[in-house]
Amino acid sequence: MMKNPSALLLAGLLALAGTAGLAQTADQPDMGRLFEKVNAVATQLQENLNGLEASIQASRDSIEKGGEVLDAMLESVRRVHASMAEDSEIWTELDALLKLWEERRKETLAKSESNPAFQPIAQAWQGRLDTGRQLRNQISTERANSLALMRAIESDRDIVLAYYELGQADKAIENLQKVSANLTSLNENMQVIVKTASDVQRMPIAQ
Repeated sequence: MMKNPSALLLAGLLALAGTAGLAQTADQPDMGRLFEKVNAVATQLQENLNGLEASIQASRDSIEKGGEVLDAMLESVRRVHASMAEDSEIWTELDALLKLWEERRKETLAKSESNPAFQPIAQAWQGRLDTGRQLRNQISTERANSLALMRAIESDRDIVLAYYELGQADKAIENLQKVSANLTSLNENMQVIVKTASDVQRMPIAQ
């Protein structure tokens, strides 16, 4: 028995609408997703630092190993910098979240004019916005710091290798350890960013 064509059409339209709704939800900015991306960058940098001092010491008698250590450190910084660029997923997601939270703050603030019960909710959105903006400032600062570190490594690379060629391994090691110290500082700052992102993620809206 043939089913009613109108009923089939209606069912198809409802299914399509449901699929579109799911797609729209998936495209919404998400703080949990942002936290995972920030945490992944910080975790990777931390892993890259593990055993770095041993690698530096192992390069003492080898210009090739010294070059490899420098290249590895430079690549670590490049990855951090790229992850926080203005066209990066992290920056795009955070920017979208801040816009969404500002809209929610304005909406609840408007509602609070006729219903005071919305006032603490508007204040909670403001708190989330403030911490989110703090996160954006921290990311922007580390983006600048990572760029400066990249340029310093690139600029000093030939100097470090020249010390190896001269047989002055101590001088080469000293320079590598300075880069390592800067990487450690970058790593510490990335951990602060992860904490701020975690704070934003855990902030409740309803008080």
